[in-house]
Amino acid sequence: MQRRTNNIDYQNFVHQTPKHNEYQVLEEIGRGSFGSVRKVIHIPTKKLMVRKDIKYGHMNSKERQQLIAECAILSQLKQENIVEFYNWDFDEQKEVLYLYMEYCSRGDLSKMIKHYKQDHKYTPEKIVWGILAQILMALYKCHYGEDLPSLVSIYDRMRPPGKGKNIVIHRDLKPGNIFLSSHDGNNESGGKATVDYSEVIVKLGDFGLAKSLETSIQFATTYVGTPYYMSPEVLMDQPYSPLSDIWSLGCVIYEICSLHPPFQAKNYTELQNKIKAGKFDRIPDYYSNGLNAIIHSMIDINLKTRPSTFELLQDIQIRTARKSLQLERFEKNLLDYEKELVNIEKLLEKQAVDYEREVHRLKEHFEIALEQGIRDAMDGKKMSKVPDSIQGYYGKTLSKPAFNWETRYQ
Repeated sequence: MQRRTNNIDYQNFVHQTPKHNEYQVLEEIGRGSFGSVRKVIHIPTKKLMVRKDIKYGHMNSKERQQLIAECAILSQLKQENIVEFYNWDFDEQKEVLYLYMEYCSRGDLSKMIKHYKQDHKYTPEKIVWGILAQILMALYKCHYGEDLPSLVSIYDRMRPPGKGKNIVIHRDLKPGNIFLSSHDGNNESGGKATVDYSEVIVKLGDFGLAKSLETSIQFATTYVGTPYYMSPEVLMDQPYSPLSDIWSLGCVIYEICSLHPPFQAKNYTELQNKIKAGKFDRIPDYYSNGLNAIIHSMIDINLKTRPSTFELLQDIQIRTARKSLQLERFEKNLLDYEKELVNIEKLLEKQAVDYEREVHRLKEHFEIALEQGIRDAMDGKKMSKVPDSIQGYYGKTLSKPAFNWETRYQ
């Protein structure tokens, strides 16, 4: 049955509507024109999530269709560097749509930039390369509709991606839409605790302005986004492609290094002119020429020379950063596996001790009962009943220690 509420076509949502009482609502962590963002706990799994509350009552037909499109896009984008979309729900009376998504406990890139700016320090270059590599891995999934294969070595040559379908252009890449998580998932950063930005996992999120194209050769023509990171073709109302995301990414990486956007102005017209000219200062000399060169290649007004996501992933320093991330993840998994094995070993040792203790206790009670029975027989007495001390043990099966434990790892 097709369900409609205030012109929102719920047939487009493929997920089963969850029950409201499955979630415990915690504090609000953000607010915008769309509504609010709250932390929630999924009670059955005790998993910490984010719930985006979107009020749709005041929306026109186009905005509501955009809302449906966002849910469709989020449900399809499954990749480790993209904020995971879990489920959706809605309240017909309040006219609110609820989107349940992954909680990123380490904030976002705008928070990281603010941190280094307040400390009067530059973001370490290794961190910059790591962030760039992870965002490119997320964009590869968006721009080509397929997962990026892992590297065996930094000298691997990637096969060119095919002409994918349902290509997604993010359209609003900015520091506030690039979130930071940790290897331990729901672990809180502790509020006042200092975040170690060398260990964070980068997650591309907030696809509210994303545009899905049927094929990679199509161009989109409508745009709403953040001016500081907007590409010149968008400003001039020209058709745009996934290369617009590359321009925005270049602006984000530039800001991570320089702690301010590449184009700054007092008003929109001045900002527009600067972006169209495409001229900006070099990143601080603290950074290598290689990093400066790749940023300049992305913030290129010429679409013919601006590199694609695939081309950027061929860069040797990007490949080095990717391989480093793979090795760090592998090492982290090994450490987790080692901890799990140690915990299993301790549990098995405890079970073995408990088992031996129980066997010894049962043996003692049995010997006492046997001796009493022999004495009664020798005295010519009628066999007494089974002593209470052992009666409870008859028919009892002792649990042997379990040696066939399964772990989370292969």
